Amino acid sequence: MMKRIVVIGLLLIVAAAVFTQEDNGFTVTGDLTTIYTIGNASEEEQAIGSGKGNGAYEEQRNGFYTNANIYVWYKPAEFLEGYVKLASTHRPGSLYVPLQLEYYGQSDFSPTLDTVYGKAGVFKALGLDLPVELNLKAGKYKTEASYFGKVSRYETESVLYMLKTATTYNYEIEALYRSTFNDAPFRITGAFTTNYRFDEATARLYDLDGSVSDHGSPVVSEYAPQIYGSLKLHEFAAGSGNLQGEVLYALNGADIYSGNSTGADFRYTLTLNNALSIPIGLAIGYYEKNIDVLSGTASTSSDRRTTDFRDTLALGLATGVRYNADPIAIDGNLGFSFHSIEHIYREPLTILSASLDVQCTFSNRYFLGGGVILGSLGEAEWKTKDGVSEKTNGGKAFEHTFSPAENIGYEVYAGLKLFKNSRFVIGFNQNKGIAMNRSLESKEEGQIKYKQKGTDGTDEKYEVSGLYFKFVLYW
Repeated sequence: MMKRIVVIGLLLIVAAAVFTQEDNGFTVTGDLTTIYTIGNASEEEQAIGSGKGNGAYEEQRNGFYTNANIYVWYKPAEFLEGYVKLASTHRPGSLYVPLQLEYYGQSDFSPTLDTVYGKAGVFKALGLDLPVELNLKAGKYKTEASYFGKVSRYETESVLYMLKTATTYNYEIEALYRSTFNDAPFRITGAFTTNYRFDEATARLYDLDGSVSDHGSPVVSEYAPQIYGSLKLHEFAAGSGNLQGEVLYALNGADIYSGNSTGADFRYTLTLNNALSIPIGLAIGYYEKNIDVLSGTASTSSDRRTTDFRDTLALGLATGVRYNADPIAIDGNLGFSFHSIEHIYREPLTILSASLDVQCTFSNRYFLGGGVILGSLGEAEWKTKDGVSEKTNGGKAFEHTFSPAENIGYEVYAGLKLFKNSRFVIGFNQNKGIAMNRSLESKEEGQIKYKQKGTDGTDEKYEVSGLYFKFVLYW
């Protein structure tokens, strides 16, 4: 009932806005992204065996991805705003492989009310002139990191991906402080978010490390809260540049019984002159349990192996060069990440990753670029712990080696900017193993997955590859 009241109330705000479009506080925008990939696999060499589900070679050879969004923003008063996002996606979906592939369900243009919320400034509504703003927010939305530490286009260094709430019905209270330093404005925000069901936000799972039969299954009629807190510094002038940073905490984030997660990330942008700047990003994250960080997923209904993950420490570092002297602009980046991952019945895993990407733009209209991502800089062995019963892994011991050659990706592309930053892109990519969840212009959730050449499929080594055509339209 509460969900219906929130949604109906916010939709009434939007409906009222439709009849008052002359108000400057009402906007409707949207975007459309389509990608068609022509795969280069052969059935004899790279077909995935049966049982792997949507998005695998057994379904079809080529992949087509389409995503359309409509955004409605309405501000009838200085202290009140409403927001709605409608989304529709077609994608082939994908299987889930721990540490390699994020799970994406198959979608066929099913329209969804992705986000809808209302936000009110309490002090402004009361006419109080205070140095601090107090905002209340409610609706269906997701709260996540601002990713200040993200610098590269591959986002290798972005280690806070799973430090978030789910896109569900949430309440939020936010305090915002504005001031100046050295005649430059900056902001500090602090926010607390909780699910509308409070202490019943997500099902509690059996998570005893020694349990085999019940482990990872929901505990009947027992639930746990989902809360999120953040403290953020925005655009603080420091020396010859500016600093942004945030500290985050989530309890049972990502809509799973994931325990405590915490992290922080910062970016300092050093401005050398009007044409040249150097960004430096740093991030650190900790996840207690039930989150497969490298594949970017938590749990799926068809495969609960992700609930076996335990303490994960993640570090990210990136830097780049931004050069813009008309008619040429160059954007080059280096990204690094380090992950130390514990597991219930497998040995600890340590992986170091890196990426390089470059994009050149001419006359603010034509662009070309490319990059390479190394999912593993060295060989990392992941196997069943000694003394652990093999039945924990479906009747057999597990052993997998993450080697550089089997976890590498590269991408090259060229394109043309159109009206309102709309663009058309032609490119080619081949991403293997861990590198499959990182891309530049291609879209990992819209490509068909293949078995890596020279493998038999039982060792779960996969890749995405092909020539792709991408069209992005904004309005």
